[in-house]
Amino acid sequence: MNNNDGNGDLDIDLNSGNYNENIGRDYNDNRKIINNPPPEKPFKPIKYIPKFGSKNFVGRQDDLITVHQELYEGQNNRVAISAVSGMGGVGKTELAIQYANKHNDDYSGGICWLNVRGGNLATEIIQFIQLEMGLEVPQKDLQENALTVEEQVAWCWQNWRPPEGLVLVILDDVTEYRDIKKLLPRTNNQRFKLLITTRQRRLDSNFVDLPLDVLSEDESLSLLRGILGEEDGRIDRELQIAKDLCQWLGYLPLGLELVGRYLLEDPDLSVAEILEELNEERLDQEAINPESEDLEATEMTAKLGVQAAFNLTWKRLDLKTKEVGELLSLFEPTVIAWKYVDSVSESLNWIKKDVKNAKKQLYKRHLIERLGEEEASYKIHPLIREFLQTKINDSEHKRDYTQSFCAKFIEIGRTIPEATTLEFINSVKNAIPHLTEVAENHLDAVSDENLIWAFIGLARFYNGQGLYTLAEPWFQQYVEVVKSHFGENHRNYAESLNNLALLYKSQEKYEEAELLYTQAKELCKRILGENHPHTATSLNNLAGLYYSQGKYEEAEPLLIQALELRKRILGEDHPDYAQSLNNLALLYNAQGKYEEAEPLLIQALELIKCILGEDHPHYATSLNNLALLYSNQGKYEKAKPLYIQALELTKRILGEDHPDYARSLHNLASLYSNQGRYDQAEPLFIQALEIAEQVLGSDHPKTEMIRLITENFILLRKSNNY
Repeated sequence: MNNNDGNGDLDIDLNSGNYNENIGRDYNDNRKIINNPPPEKPFKPIKYIPKFGSKNFVGRQDDLITVHQELYEGQNNRVAISAVSGMGGVGKTELAIQYANKHNDDYSGGICWLNVRGGNLATEIIQFIQLEMGLEVPQKDLQENALTVEEQVAWCWQNWRPPEGLVLVILDDVTEYRDIKKLLPRTNNQRFKLLITTRQRRLDSNFVDLPLDVLSEDESLSLLRGILGEEDGRIDRELQIAKDLCQWLGYLPLGLELVGRYLLEDPDLSVAEILEELNEERLDQEAINPESEDLEATEMTAKLGVQAAFNLTWKRLDLKTKEVGELLSLFEPTVIAWKYVDSVSESLNWIKKDVKNAKKQLYKRHLIERLGEEEASYKIHPLIREFLQTKINDSEHKRDYTQSFCAKFIEIGRTIPEATTLEFINSVKNAIPHLTEVAENHLDAVSDENLIWAFIGLARFYNGQGLYTLAEPWFQQYVEVVKSHFGENHRNYAESLNNLALLYKSQEKYEEAELLYTQAKELCKRILGENHPHTATSLNNLAGLYYSQGKYEEAEPLLIQALELRKRILGEDHPDYAQSLNNLALLYNAQGKYEEAEPLLIQALELIKCILGEDHPHYATSLNNLALLYSNQGKYEKAKPLYIQALELTKRILGEDHPDYARSLHNLASLYSNQGRYDQAEPLFIQALEIAEQVLGSDHPKTEMIRLITENFILLRKSNNY
């Protein structure tokens, strides 16, 4: 914008009526507008900040510094515009208030606060000039032609009083750039510093975008303590529950302040009670959904409850974006790989382009947040998700959305094998929270024949990693769900008993496992008959339990029976037949029948290699078993390469945080110890123990066994100086 020419005239560019259409361009002025005469005495700058701001302002000091650096210290050759963006309730307006108050003295030309949402920005600017500065804004040019509103606003910026010093202009709650675009000061007028608050990400490429995140846990607790006062000890008396409360609120400043004030009004209300109310009433709970009149009577910066704040954004979404938002409410909110949203959308026959545009709008308005760069993944704030769930509950399409969502993750649950690899685990890990959501909240949308796969998939996911404690509840629920849906005289019930028993065996809960294995065996015989693969499996499993307990005489006939049955029913080119060979060989090995064990182990190893391949957990197990046989015979040079191959394979396909890797380390350490290579054995013993303690827990029998052997090894080595 040009300066006054000395005659009191101001040149401005009409640009066909589109003032400031393109930021940063030069303007050729061709109209004359009457300018007010300069004031006769110095003009006191107007510092208009309509709100006091919170005295409990926490966790935003770095953000204040960033805003000041971008506005005050940078971009000195042009108007500086910074946009503080974020979801509703994150504290954008509060940050602007705190910044204006903190840096009041830095803006000697004045501070102007303008509310954009729901108002007329041009009218606000003109009224500010007229009422606060006492200037008369011209309505016509010198040729008596009426000035457009944009031209009148341009005159206001050019005639700002005082005429010197930096001016901070705060545009609060901008919804669309187009609403303010023609009303901003020209970019070559560097005295104006514009601070915008908005729910839109990257409002314009010419603005510095300053996204605002939620508070940390410690900051959230500090905010609650500050609201309640030093004498109120509820937060620290119920610290863990208070942390749970902050997590439920998603560390959102608006939710925290509303709940804090609710607690302040009732000194007898415990933190546990308010959390219980929130869990029961969700967003309808009055602490976070107060009447607007009640908020107007407070000194809070925000004058809307959580639902009302979110509704402002919701109203601006188109229909398809709202539908995608409703669908997202079904997902567990922490990690949503967008490929799953696309897949569910495809099953709903939604147009891919529409879904892509919806994602863009949801992201732009801070309703979803992007995670990382490797895979297009997003998260939803928990309160946003609660809000979206209220919308899907009112939707006529809820059933269709839920069924399509469940079908996708049941399909993934079906693909999870009993023996998982690290590569497979990583490929499905982002689906597990959503499969959990299906199992916990949406079983009514899953058909009976697919019901079991939610529980089988989750149980296998954790069990395959040796995370037995996490697998156990899913195996248990699998038993209960099958029992309630199919009854106790059903093959699925027998299979569920077998799986739970296998878990108990891994945890060395032998009594519980034997009871379930026996029940499953009898049930298979009665329902399926003795010549059925499931019956063979139940015989094999019960025999394996007896073997683990050292009951070799009881185990042997069952193993032989299972082997013969599988050979007859499944044939010799089947993984289950190879498993039976392995198990019988292990029994012979334990009995010292090495000559009988060796050909079985070699046959099993070759079968597994042929059928499952060399990159399979069962192949690593077979290598370990054959190495164990050679080690027991004192054939250490034959055992060593097999142990090393098994160790490397296990590390590659299962990872280092797995019980099988700890076992491989321990086996190799034992071999080195038997060879007198103590320096090589000790670090392996120690590493195996550390992994077992981490994965299985300190109290697991296998961990205790590894600990005992390791401690004895170290003690003997010290006492014998070897």
